[in-house]
Amino acid sequence: MMASAETRLRTSPPSDRRTMTRHLAAALCGIVGVLYLILLLLVADAESGASENTYGAYLLLAVPYLIGAGLLLAVDRRALWIAGAAVQVAVIVLFVMFGAGVFGPGQGVFDHDALSGLHIEVWAAVITGAEAVLLGLLSYLALTPHSVRHDVRR
Repeated sequence: MMASAETRLRTSPPSDRRTMTRHLAAALCGIVGVLYLILLLLVADAESGASENTYGAYLLLAVPYLIGAGLLLAVDRRALWIAGAAVQVAVIVLFVMFGAGVFGPGQGVFDHDALSGLHIEVWAAVITGAEAVLLGLLSYLALTPHSVRHDVRR
């Protein structure tokens, strides 16, 4: 005996969840890329006339995130998700090492005088939080089976 359409458990197939997760990861990746571009413009303006500048690093970060967003939308491959997760780990580790100044006082982005008016700590917290969520989404995609089938008609 088959249940009526109204009483069947309404769940989306795993492939739909994976597609939704992939699109969410692409959107988050694009948002992080745009945030880095905005930060690039703000830092370039703040550092105009300064003897040293750091804004090029933000371009170096923005471009891969924007490319990654496009790839996540266009390509449904485990290798891409693994590479993306590895990039997230590398970016977060590099931020902790160089951005947060693990190597001592005066070595981090927070200690750069030209950026004192930008509330760089808030930017760092938002972007790093988004990168951690993106790492979770990409890890989910990479570590869960791709073709799980569930029959909801039982």
